[in-house]
Amino acid sequence: MTVSVSCQFGKDPRQPFDTAWTIGFDERFGSGVRLQQALMYYRPHPDDSQYTYPLDFCPIYNAETKQIIHIDVPPVRRPLSKAPPNNYHPAAIEKEGGYRTDIKPIHITQPDGVSFQVKGRTIEWQNWSIHVGFNYREGIVLNNITFNDKGNVRPVFWRLSLAEMVVPYGNPDHPHQRKHAFDLGEYGGGYMTNSLSLGCDCKGAIHYMDAAFVNRAGASTIIKNAICIHEEDAGILYKHTDFRDESMIVTRGRKLIISHIFTAANYEYCVYWIFHQDGTVQLEVKLTGILNTYAMNPGEDTHGWGTEVYPGVNAHNHQHLFCLRVDPNIDGPDNTVFQVDAVRGEGEVGSAENKYGNAFYAKKTKYNTPRESMSDYNGFTGRTWEMANTNKLNPHSKKPVCYKLVSREVPPLLPKEGGLVWKRAGFARHAVHVTKCKYPFKALSIRSKLLFFCSFLTHLSRRR
Repeated sequence: MTVSVSCQFGKDPRQPFDTAWTIGFDERFGSGVRLQQALMYYRPHPDDSQYTYPLDFCPIYNAETKQIIHIDVPPVRRPLSKAPPNNYHPAAIEKEGGYRTDIKPIHITQPDGVSFQVKGRTIEWQNWSIHVGFNYREGIVLNNITFNDKGNVRPVFWRLSLAEMVVPYGNPDHPHQRKHAFDLGEYGGGYMTNSLSLGCDCKGAIHYMDAAFVNRAGASTIIKNAICIHEEDAGILYKHTDFRDESMIVTRGRKLIISHIFTAANYEYCVYWIFHQDGTVQLEVKLTGILNTYAMNPGEDTHGWGTEVYPGVNAHNHQHLFCLRVDPNIDGPDNTVFQVDAVRGEGEVGSAENKYGNAFYAKKTKYNTPRESMSDYNGFTGRTWEMANTNKLNPHSKKPVCYKLVSREVPPLLPKEGGLVWKRAGFARHAVHVTKCKYPFKALSIRSKLLFFCSFLTHLSRRR
């Protein structure tokens, strides 16, 4: 496994810096060698942002022989930018006028303490019970998630994690076709996790967990305060006003957030696992940090593959695509996945079955094989996916208990079929992949494992 590192050449901090990216394949060198490409930058001053001064050449590094075997130089050279630095550190902000003074402080306090209990690595909150694990690749891994339904402890999920991600860049010019980072599989979200600070990364009444794992050298590694656990107000949970007598009821909502933040070179990924009082589970990924950049000439046509974000600085189009692994255990291991589409009712206007043409319903399609489960989001039908236990029915609706998987406004993998990224990022070819796997502690039971391609926002909503 290769590791993304930023390093400098020589002792002068103003000299060129590189950010090493793995190369999945380069036809010039074959597939039997592990290669890295060094995206190059310069710093006029040690405190300047290097991404303001990208360089146009790209060394190729053999990770096995530890040698630079080639340097890619573009046919059209792009000189180093002479623009003034564009920095983000406090001294630069103060130099440009300072921080905002028109915003009042918000104080978040819980004088009676938090509503959750932590027992070892298990969190108990509002009928939820969640085991919080951590590994070098995925970061946070949630296990054995249950919900206490009026004394009946119901299993919900065996395992939840952010399993993989890919960031494909959209400039077809060489060598940018190689820019598609697998930040979890190639570098490790756990390896790159930050130690979090109170009042900055986390605010309020915070409980921290350390992350312990074995590093590449086989030694024990501990990241202090890697996981942040806290409560937040979640707005209105329920409200109704009876217009007849003007009686009203309103209930505030609360949510529990389990989070970590990892730095992948220029980007920070803030991963939030959010549990709600109504049984909803939400994954939210916030992206911050700095754009990855490349050099450009004055007046150069980007051909739509990027945007000039600063003089001499080209930010290429790219996607951030995440793979969520869901191992459902909804009231037991025998779970079935259905595709759900909102569709118009059969029959034309004037027909006996749809006389006024207003009929519509949720059409459910059962997945029977992994191949037919490879499905995509459809905005026209508001497509969702249900993970159901068909052996247990809701006492009122007489329908199977289930969780609904919801993710909308997600573009597909934009690189074309058969291309390099398409071949490597198999999980991103479709929104949902369902596979069968043996349940961990019942040898003969079969359950589903969902690999869900998503972007930034996923809801798992309970349907009891």
